[in-house]
Amino acid sequence: MCGRYVLSAPPDEVAQQFDCDVRDNFPARYNIAPTQPIAIIRAHEAYEKRHQRLYQLVRWGFIPEWAGRSKNNFSQDKPLINARSETVLTKPTFRNAFKRRRCLIPANGFYEWKTIKGKKTPFYCTPKDQPLFAFAGIWEVILDPGGGEMDTAAILTTHAGADLAEIHRREPIIIQPKDYIKWLSADERDLDDIFPLLDAAPAGFWHTHKAHPDVGNVRNDRADLVERYVPPNEPPEQGFLF
Repeated sequence: MCGRYVLSAPPDEVAQQFDCDVRDNFPARYNIAPTQPIAIIRAHEAYEKRHQRLYQLVRWGFIPEWAGRSKNNFSQDKPLINARSETVLTKPTFRNAFKRRRCLIPANGFYEWKTIKGKKTPFYCTPKDQPLFAFAGIWEVILDPGGGEMDTAAILTTHAGADLAEIHRREPIIIQPKDYIKWLSADERDLDDIFPLLDAAPAGFWHTHKAHPDVGNVRNDRADLVERYVPPNEPPEQGFLF
């Protein structure tokens, strides 16, 4: 899964990478957490403009469209930050969004936790050769209790590949630049072209190292959280720190 991630790239770099207009002057964020605003890149909703990419801020924590018509407090109770790619087309919660409202979620890396000697230890995971990349995402718009619109999103995950399997059983899906157009513009008639993109990254794609334990507190948002962390009084480890 993916429960915290990093977007430290400046707005102009995001705009260039994803070929879209970014007007927000957002700061570097090193500990993005569920329910917070996140950046997504999506296709224009008008069919004739479907190849045009739009930048948007949404809430991280997916809410299906039908939940907006319900009286329960779906938006606040256990936000759906991830969606399993294996069931995204069969679960009513995610099905319509996967068919019609896929998005790219810009990131520079993410955190995952592994239990070592009874203690949860955070790891920072980032591509070896892609400083800025895109999670595969889905988004939805609902009416909030006040009658306004609220946009939400989730990150798609799959079984962990060779690089991350020792840390966690699942990993977020990455969409490569060559597949941006396909991911964003394909409609429900083209799903056979989409499913091959839902695999784990190939072996050698990810670099991982222990991250600063302060990342566990959402109030901490510092650049040093992503640096290789060596606990006090412990010698530095060699290579990847699993």
